[in-house]
Amino acid sequence: MSPQARLVLNPRLCDRCGRCLSVCPLNALRVGRSYIMVDWVRCDGCNKCVSACKAGAIKAVGGASQTPRARSSAAVSAAGKKAAPHRATKPVKRKRPYEGFEWSLLEAAATLSVTFSAFMAKEAFTASKTLLAMPTEVLVPIRIGVLAIYYALQVALLRWLIHRRDGSFAEAFGLGRLGTNVAEKFRSIGLVAAGLLGTRVIATVYGLVTRELGLTPQAGADTVTRVFGTAPGGLLLAVIMLVFIGPFVEELVFRGALLRGLQTKLGVWPAIVIQALLFAAFHRSWWLLLPMTVLGIALGWLAHERRSLWPAIALHALYNALSVAAVVWVVVAGGVGRS
Repeated sequence: MSPQARLVLNPRLCDRCGRCLSVCPLNALRVGRSYIMVDWVRCDGCNKCVSACKAGAIKAVGGASQTPRARSSAAVSAAGKKAAPHRATKPVKRKRPYEGFEWSLLEAAATLSVTFSAFMAKEAFTASKTLLAMPTEVLVPIRIGVLAIYYALQVALLRWLIHRRDGSFAEAFGLGRLGTNVAEKFRSIGLVAAGLLGTRVIATVYGLVTRELGLTPQAGADTVTRVFGTAPGGLLLAVIMLVFIGPFVEELVFRGALLRGLQTKLGVWPAIVIQALLFAAFHRSWWLLLPMTVLGIALGWLAHERRSLWPAIALHALYNALSVAAVVWVVVAGGVGRS
């Protein structure tokens, strides 16, 4: 956008009627309860929002309501040349971006810092000698409770960051309705299925190769049973925490606040790669570094491509569900075999 076409924004006058949003063909505007933001990269200076705003909250620099192109066309008409007939054009349909909230790099860093601190505290507490000395029937509920607190702290922080800017939780993470176009919904489903197939194939091949090379860690498959136990109630809680709650919260942190905060300064792909590496590092396993990085990249691209966290949450949940299902199958089969 040219500098002379920039806008003067006054959120105090905004009545949030939504007329400016409906006329902007490039979805360059964000309007919240106490702010108006313009994506200057998207904005082409058409000033349709200026004409649509009746409250005076959006004005062109110098009070002009026309772009240089529009003013030159009006001058040609005034000189006696026949003006071209007006054609009604259909609005261009574009992918809807996250609406009403933009994460900053500082907010992303704060979220990552609190998540990392809570993660280290969780790991230190669950690995303490006092806790490990407790009987299994006491140890498992405590571990599950600590995990629930860990997730709750992250959600509480995110809600506070959004609330302090008068934002909406759904808008901040693209958790509203995923479009009304049926074709777009099927496209999201197809991308989730393709992502699940691709990441699982890579993880399987990687597992087979590392097994042949003798690089597979011995204590990896029993992590779920070590934390949740092998009782039916523990396995049910494993499904709830690892398939539903865990993926939801991790997507809010990594593909929500972190990805979009990094993206404001670094661009799309650097942000996707960095958040994927951090996501893999949080799993604290050198063996899982490659498959988790691949999964993180797929989740980051999917969240950016679909402008919503729901497809990424679905892919993450399905990916975890396959792992948990394999553990449950081993436990059940082992129990049947012993009986």
